[in-house]
Amino acid sequence: MVSATETTAQTAASPAPQSLRWRLFMLAASGLLPLVIAAVLGTAYLIHERRQDAQRSALELSRALATAVDSELKSAIGVLQTLALSDHLAASRLVPFQDQAQRIAQQRGWRSILLSDAGGHMLMSSSRALGESIPPPVEAASLELATFSREPVIGRIREDLTAREAAFAVRVPVIRNGRLVNVLSAMVDTGQILNVLTRQHVPETWVVSVFDQDGARVARTKFNVTARPSPSLRALMDIGPPEGMGPTYTLEGVSSFSGFSRLKDSGWTVTVGISAREVYLSLLPLLLALGAGLLASLGLAAYLAWVYARRVSEPIHTLKNGAAALGRGDGVALPALGITELDEVGMALNRASADRKAALAERRQSDAERERLLARVTEALRSAEDAGRSKDEFLAVLGHELRNPLAPISTALQLLELKGDERTRPEREILRRQLSYMVRLVDDLLDVSRITSKRFTIHLEPLRLATDVVEPVIEALRPLLGARGLQVRIAADAAGAWVRGDEVRLVQALNNVLGNAVKFTAPEGLIEVAMFVRADDVRIEVHDDGVGMPPEVLERAFDVFFQAPQAMDRARGGLGLGLAIVKSVMELHGGSVRAFSPAPGHGSTVVLSLPWIEQPALSPAESAPDAGTGKGKVLVVDDNHDAADATASLLGMVGYEVRVAYHPVAALELLRVFTPDAAVLDIGLPGMSGYELAAALRGAPYNFAGLLIALTGYGEPDDVACAMQAGFDAHLTKPAPVQMLLDILASRIRAPDRTPA
Repeated sequence: MVSATETTAQTAASPAPQSLRWRLFMLAASGLLPLVIAAVLGTAYLIHERRQDAQRSALELSRALATAVDSELKSAIGVLQTLALSDHLAASRLVPFQDQAQRIAQQRGWRSILLSDAGGHMLMSSSRALGESIPPPVEAASLELATFSREPVIGRIREDLTAREAAFAVRVPVIRNGRLVNVLSAMVDTGQILNVLTRQHVPETWVVSVFDQDGARVARTKFNVTARPSPSLRALMDIGPPEGMGPTYTLEGVSSFSGFSRLKDSGWTVTVGISAREVYLSLLPLLLALGAGLLASLGLAAYLAWVYARRVSEPIHTLKNGAAALGRGDGVALPALGITELDEVGMALNRASADRKAALAERRQSDAERERLLARVTEALRSAEDAGRSKDEFLAVLGHELRNPLAPISTALQLLELKGDERTRPEREILRRQLSYMVRLVDDLLDVSRITSKRFTIHLEPLRLATDVVEPVIEALRPLLGARGLQVRIAADAAGAWVRGDEVRLVQALNNVLGNAVKFTAPEGLIEVAMFVRADDVRIEVHDDGVGMPPEVLERAFDVFFQAPQAMDRARGGLGLGLAIVKSVMELHGGSVRAFSPAPGHGSTVVLSLPWIEQPALSPAESAPDAGTGKGKVLVVDDNHDAADATASLLGMVGYEVRVAYHPVAALELLRVFTPDAAVLDIGLPGMSGYELAAALRGAPYNFAGLLIALTGYGEPDDVACAMQAGFDAHLTKPAPVQMLLDILASRIRAPDRTPA
């Protein structure tokens, strides 16, 4: 028994159904197939033969015209040879000889007859008076050839700016007593050659051309500004033999069948092109008659198919209408059709109609259930999107609220460092480590939010990886090592390797990897950092001899919020975000990160790979000397008193005159008696945001043109963009490195060319 699936597969694999009329038509038309094939082959043969005939006609005509042109040239040579026998020339009587030459030139329609001596000097011209200066020959090569060979020479075509058409020289050496004494030259207009062509009564649609030894046009029955043969005709003429034939295109772009013949003595070539359209049009009556016969035969076959199909088509139409009703979902009750096979099909349609009715009821029930499930899924997706937005908003607020207390702590720690009290060094070290840990936790939380919402961005610029990233990170790590050993190996070729990257993000990634190495290495353990170049990549390899990772941990080491199983004391705690951020940073740089571990207890290795680039040229800003540190007046505005006071104390200790305001209105009042060079503003201020305060400062009546710095706990890219649009010159995220704030103030506060942002 054949299953429903097998039946469907067989139906899909079967050929497309065809109508009965079409099958009967094809049956009748198949008898005409041999005739059609014979007609097509015969037509192709006729076209081929007609093309060959046209090419042979072109070749034969080119031969005949070549003979006529050769006769014209030999006639000119004969006249000059007869003139060379003149007694006046033999006796050097140039006056009567010139008269004789003038008569001959006039009779022949030549431009002039020239006489030169054996050295090529012009002695006489039939077109100039004796004694008048005669210009040198316009085509000296043929004169030299006639002098050297002592044989008649046909010169090349030369344009004459003083004449309406080009001309060529026919040169005949004058030999007496075995010695060359003179050379007679006739300057012949190319129009005489064109006259030779037109006398042959060539059809107007044909194109006849004559070319000299260099391929320059001598004459052409159809004028064209191009004086050279078309590329296809040039290729045909260059095949080698003195004559040939083939398809070409004229200079006007007309498809032609061409033949050419090359004159043996002069090297000139005569070509004939017959229009391909004219050739094919001669076959049109035959092709039309043949096509009409084939169409009549097909029409007869169609008529017979229609007659016989009509007798069996009505029962089939009944079945078709029943099938259409079944497709629409209507009930089907087909009567007996009088044909056994068709009756079986009708019974099958009746059964299918009953089955369809039952299946339709079942499908409606399934559709209702699917709609309910789809509504639940849609609601779940909407809830997930709302939760994602709420999470991002929560993390942004959390980051701001955490950074606000961290900022004064960081600044106070910097103040303690500046005071240099050695008695508090251990406590400061503890504060520094814990503060760094807290800042990393906040940054990691916000970074993972950006990763999951596809807002994690980087700013690429050329970096020397060793000096800009690796060495600063290692130096910053050393105070955290304790008794752990640290070995650093930077290969010579890697020391100068450059990459295109975001320095902050690459430092963050390497810090995370090294932080993990310190976290999972015993206090007396060893950490090794190696940097080397492999093919197109620069690689940083961080190896430790710590606890290592089993295979199941390696598989998920770079997943967000994943942490290896730990003891209840969580001595190696964290949020499980560090390596996930490393992976995102490396992938955004076009690089990669991989982790290896031989076995638990045998340490781990993390390899960072980045594509290297050629060393960039230094910009004028990079090669210019650093600007000197300047001091000036600074206004600090922050509603967090501790943060504002700590920042003011720090700036005061390095030489700035500082005023503090804890409210935007107080800041505006303070500007009446205090004119700062720079203002450091928090964004989350009471009553007026930092953006609004910046706009007020930049506008009337204050017209503040100094440096505006946003120092805030909001550190998202959108927050930075808002700050720039509000008129700020710089944006720092709390707790900002104090040196970064000092560097911005020192580099911008006294710049001579500073203008408002």
